[in-house]
Amino acid sequence: MPFLATIFSTGLLALALPNEIAPYGIAFLGFVCLVPYFNALAHCRSYRDAALLGAVFGALSHAATSYWLVYFQDFAIWTIGATSVAYGLLHAILAVFLRRFTLSPRIHPKNAGHPLLAETNPLRSFLIAAVWTVWEWQKSIGFLGYPWGLVAYAVNGVSPLIQIADSMGVYGLTFLLALANALISEAILFRKDTLFSFSTVRIGAAGYGFIFLGTLSVWFLVYGAWVLAHPTPIVDRVPIVLVQHNGDSWETGGEVQALKICQDLSREGKARMVKGDFELPGSVTPGAGDTAGMKPALVVWSETVLRRPFEDYRPFFRKSPPKDPFIPFLSELGAPLLTGAPVILDWERYDATNSALLISSRAEVMGSYAKSHPVPFAEAIPFWEYKWMRDFMKDVVGLEGGWVVGTDATVMEIKTPSGRPLRFGVPICFEDAFAGVCADFYRNGADILINLTNDSWSKTVSSETQHFVASRFRAVENRRVLVRSTNGGVTSVVDAEGRMIASLPLFTEASLPVLVPIQIPLAPTTYFLLGDWFPALMGALVLAFLLYDGAAGVRGRFRQNRKSRDGLKQPE
Repeated sequence: MPFLATIFSTGLLALALPNEIAPYGIAFLGFVCLVPYFNALAHCRSYRDAALLGAVFGALSHAATSYWLVYFQDFAIWTIGATSVAYGLLHAILAVFLRRFTLSPRIHPKNAGHPLLAETNPLRSFLIAAVWTVWEWQKSIGFLGYPWGLVAYAVNGVSPLIQIADSMGVYGLTFLLALANALISEAILFRKDTLFSFSTVRIGAAGYGFIFLGTLSVWFLVYGAWVLAHPTPIVDRVPIVLVQHNGDSWETGGEVQALKICQDLSREGKARMVKGDFELPGSVTPGAGDTAGMKPALVVWSETVLRRPFEDYRPFFRKSPPKDPFIPFLSELGAPLLTGAPVILDWERYDATNSALLISSRAEVMGSYAKSHPVPFAEAIPFWEYKWMRDFMKDVVGLEGGWVVGTDATVMEIKTPSGRPLRFGVPICFEDAFAGVCADFYRNGADILINLTNDSWSKTVSSETQHFVASRFRAVENRRVLVRSTNGGVTSVVDAEGRMIASLPLFTEASLPVLVPIQIPLAPTTYFLLGDWFPALMGALVLAFLLYDGAAGVRGRFRQNRKSRDGLKQPE
């Protein structure tokens, strides 16, 4: 039964998060998806059994939610196979900590003397939620970070709830949902322990836990409702054309075709904007007369549209695509173009960066940003300087090398029709899922973020929406607008409250001319100032409890040994 319950829990988690059936997830499942797993851990007879269940949960839940990694060229054995094994091992370790706080004295009588494990105890659920929060935080940061599959993403579409991210980050929602799951599991394990007894006006221990959960939920919702009623001020609106060309970046010979499609879609988007046929999101928008003849201040293409270094291949771009060359097109466009392209640092060693370029209508590079958080073992390979690693990656994995990692969160700038310059950061691909990477752009003066992404290789709706869901929290955390221009989706504009206010259908060739609102908060958010303070606090509390509990155990054994010694009969 524990194995079946664990497998059932992985299925619920996969449905709670964005998936092929429900593209943006099923919110209510986020409150119950971990219950079978927590109950299964409580029934384990040993830490070894718990670790085994954890390995099953980790491997299956990762495979079920990130199964689209199988489409990453011919590297499925590494992208989905090796990562599933890795998450199985990590969850095996996590399960040991979780079992420490899910031991039931009714299931394990030997533990009945432990104060935490005596009957129902809300502290146990609190600690379980804290451990889960620390886990999701640690898996989402650093070079090996993978901020996908967080239980918090289940409620990404519940606008009042997600507003709390401006102070606690996404991990405040992780704690809320993990606590709900832990308390429900507790209520099932101790179902005979009264929650509420109106005849005797008695509240059981579990009842206090649910009261705390309800209070926390109401706080989040009331705060969110207040924020939505008082949105972040709009200081400007900038006309931008987003292009989604839906090309296969791995198709041989598709470079010129992708360029041609992007150029045609850019012309189409510009023409629609000039006619006044474009998105006007926001509660206050210009009238029809104000938009007549408006031209884009910026055109944005996705990552990897330019496959060749622009500065080094100018002769190529003067002639390609045939009959509609790229450089003459820039002059016709009459607006800066933001797109992805490699930048060569050293031709002899072929050191190159995966970069975003801002190119003027005169074909001058106005700004460049090199991706600073690469995909581990794909775009950046640790220990590449050693021959054994190069041989392994080339002969076994099939990778010839990676990108040189950028070091600066470069902020670019363009002029706008209002005369107010627009400063923006350009996180590339999955960088917009990392709060720390995005915060660096704002610290350097960015007004908004414009993300360039190519997830089209995944061929799945769930991959596109999972990436979008992770990124939308960056808008809420900093109270700034997020613009996404992607190859296949989700091309969109997200306001400072995390709401999608303009978008294109997935996997279609289309352009999105839109008047992007520029929202600037009156003061920096708590999250911007303090970062991941909340999960760090949860980690400190868990550590403090473990140290206190360990010390209490030592003292208890010392007293017991002393009593045993005192009880020995003295020889006559």
